[in-house]
Amino acid sequence: MTHIDQPDGPEDRFESLEYTLFQRSPLGSIGTSLVIFGLIYGLYILIAQLTQSPPFIYLNADGVWVSHQVNWIAFVLSLLLTTAIAFEGSGKDRWEPEVDALIAALPEPSADTARNLAKGIPIAWRARYHRLFWIGFIFGIAFNFWLMYSDGQTLMGYLDSVGLWFLIISPPLFGTGFRAGMDVSRRSREIKALVADHLVIDLFHLDRLTVFGRIGIRAARSWLLMSAILLLFMLSPDQLWIAIPTILATAVGGVFILTSTLNPVHRKICAAKSAELERIHEEMALVRERALAGDDSASAALAGLTDYEIWVANRSEWPLSGGLATRFSLYILLPVLPIVASYIFEKVADQLVTGGPV
Repeated sequence: MTHIDQPDGPEDRFESLEYTLFQRSPLGSIGTSLVIFGLIYGLYILIAQLTQSPPFIYLNADGVWVSHQVNWIAFVLSLLLTTAIAFEGSGKDRWEPEVDALIAALPEPSADTARNLAKGIPIAWRARYHRLFWIGFIFGIAFNFWLMYSDGQTLMGYLDSVGLWFLIISPPLFGTGFRAGMDVSRRSREIKALVADHLVIDLFHLDRLTVFGRIGIRAARSWLLMSAILLLFMLSPDQLWIAIPTILATAVGGVFILTSTLNPVHRKICAAKSAELERIHEEMALVRERALAGDDSASAALAGLTDYEIWVANRSEWPLSGGLATRFSLYILLPVLPIVASYIFEKVADQLVTGGPV
C-alpha cells in the first residue's frame, strides 16, 4: 500500500490510500463501500463460474439449485475486507467531528495536539505501517499454501479453482487487518498521551469530557462490528455452543476497548475529586471547633462546606453520559445479530427449497 504525504500542521502526517480513495469518490462512503464489495465478491463469482471448481450455483442430484458452502466463506471475507478498507477510508472523518469538543475539554496550549489527531498518521509511523502490512501480506500467501497442501491440491489445481480468488484476496485482507491493529494501538497511545500530558480536570465542567466517552465508544463499536461479521461464519444455529461463548468474549472485548480509552480520564477525575475533598476537609477542620462552640458564621461555613463535599463526592468519575452508556449497551447486541440472521436464513431457505414450514 502506498500513502500520500500530508505536511499540514505542526507535525507532518500522511494519509492512507484508502482515505484518499474515499475522499475522491463521488459515491460517498456507503456507495464506495458497496462498489468495493461488489468488485471483490464479483471477482469471486467470476472465477467460480469460469473454473466451475466449485461453480457458484448448480443443480444437485435432486434437480434443486444449490450454492456451495465456500460461497458463503467468500462472502464473509469480502465483507471483512470491505469493512476494513471502509474503516481506514473514513478514519479521519470519524475524528474530525470531535476536534472542537476535544479542544474545549483541554487547556488552550494543547489545541494543536488535539487538531493533529484528525490529520492522518504521523510520518514517524510510516515504516511500521508498511512493515506490518507486508508481514500480513506474506502471511496471507502462506495461509493459502497451507490450505492448498492440507487439501492435497497442486498449485495448478489450486489456481484453476476458486483458490485463485483466495490467493488474490487473502494477502491484502491479512495485511489490512494487521495494519488496522497497529492503527488502533497508535490511536490509543495518542489519546492516552493527550490525557496524561494536557488534560486538566475541572469538576465544574465534567460534561466537556464526554468527548472521550464518544471516542471510546466509537473504537468499541468498530471492534463489535468486525466481530459480528466474523460470527457470520457460524451460519448454523447448531453452532450456538461455540457462538454463545464467542459472543460473550466479544462483548468483554468491547468493554475492555471502551474502558481502556476512558481509564486515563477516569483516573484523573478520581485524583481531582480526592484532592478537592482533601482541601474541603482541611477547610472544615479549621471551622469545626468554632462551629461546635456555637459560632453562627462558622456553622454556616461548615454547612456550606458539607454541601460542597456531598456535591464533589457525587460527581461522576467516568466521562460517559447516560445516553452514551445506552448506546454502548445497544452496540453490544451487534454480535448477536448474525446468530438471529442465520436462524431466520435457515428457516426461509427451508421454506423456499423444500416447502417445509417456517
